[in-house]
Amino acid sequence: MPHTHETETRQMVVNLAQDFLKTGLVVRTWGNFSARLDARGFVITPSGKAYEGMQAAELVTVATTDGKALTEGSGKPSSESPMHARVYQRYPEIKVVAHTHQVYASALTLLGTDIDVPEPWQPVLGTTRIPLSAYALPGSKALHNNMAQTLSRSNSRIVLMGRHGAFILAETAAECLRLAQDLERFSTELFAEHLGKAIAHRPDIQSDSDEETSLALALQKTTREGIAVSADGEVLPWLSRTLKPYLDDFAQICGVSVSQKRGSASVVFDPVARVAICFGKDEADAKNVRAVLEKNARAANIAQLTGQKPIPAWESLAMRLVYQLKYSKQAKR
Repeated sequence: MPHTHETETRQMVVNLAQDFLKTGLVVRTWGNFSARLDARGFVITPSGKAYEGMQAAELVTVATTDGKALTEGSGKPSSESPMHARVYQRYPEIKVVAHTHQVYASALTLLGTDIDVPEPWQPVLGTTRIPLSAYALPGSKALHNNMAQTLSRSNSRIVLMGRHGAFILAETAAECLRLAQDLERFSTELFAEHLGKAIAHRPDIQSDSDEETSLALALQKTTREGIAVSADGEVLPWLSRTLKPYLDDFAQICGVSVSQKRGSASVVFDPVARVAICFGKDEADAKNVRAVLEKNARAANIAQLTGQKPIPAWESLAMRLVYQLKYSKQAKR
C-alpha cells in the first residue's frame, strides 16, 4: 500500500478531476491532471480512463525527469505527461497541474497570439499576459517542446495551447480549480467582445432545448446510434457550409470535415431544420460529440476574424485515424 502522503495525493487528484468534470471544464476522458509527490515523481491520470469512476489506485506514478512511468505494470500515463514533468522541473512551488479543453479558452487560441489581460482581471488570473504555446500534434515531442519554450518565457500560472486547450499550474487543488473557472469566465467575456454580441451557451453538456429534445426523439427512431441535436447559435452560420477542424479534438471526434453529407463524420448539418445532428455510440456519447462541435464552431468564428486557417487535412486525417484505432482497442478490453 502507498504511504499516507501518496494515498492522499492520489485521492486529491481523482477528486480534482471529478470536480472539473462537474463544472464542465472537461468531458469524457479528455484532459489530464497530476500532482507532485516529491522531487522524484508525480502521479497523473491514466490515458483513456473516464473520470466518473476513476479510482486513486489507477493513477500512474511518473518520473519528473522524463514523464515516464516509474511503476512497472502500472497503467499507461497520459501522453502529455512530459509536459507536466517540464512544469514540475521548472517550478518547485507548483504542486498541481491540470490540462483542460475548456470551451472558450480553447476557442481563443485561434487569436493566434498571447493575450494581454485587462487590469481588472489581472489580480484574478494572477498575470498581465496569458502566453500561447504553439500548436503541434497531440502527444508529439514538438508539442512538449513548444510548452517548454513557452514556460521559459513566462511565469504565468495559465498557458493556452494552440488549437488545443489550457494548462493550469497551481500550488493547491482549490487554486487550480478556481484559476480554470476564472479563465473560462474571462475567456467567455473576451470571446463576446471579439464577436461584438452577447453569446448564448449551453448551461451544461447534457442540457437540451425543447426543440433539440423533440427532434432528437424523432430521429432516434430511425437509427441505433445515439443522437444529439444542436441548434446552437455559433453553429448556425456553418450549416450551409463545410466546417473543418480548427481545434484538434474536432478532427479526432467529429471528423476531418462536417457538412450536409455525413460520410465518415460523426456530425451532419441540416440547414432546412437549422440544426446539426450528432451521432455517438449512445446518447451521452452523442452529446460529447455535440460539445466538441460547438466548441470548434466558436474557434472557427474567431478564426474568421483573425485569418487563421483550419488544421491541414493530412494532420486532421491522421488524428482521426489514430483516435478511432485507440478507442476501438479500448472498447474491446
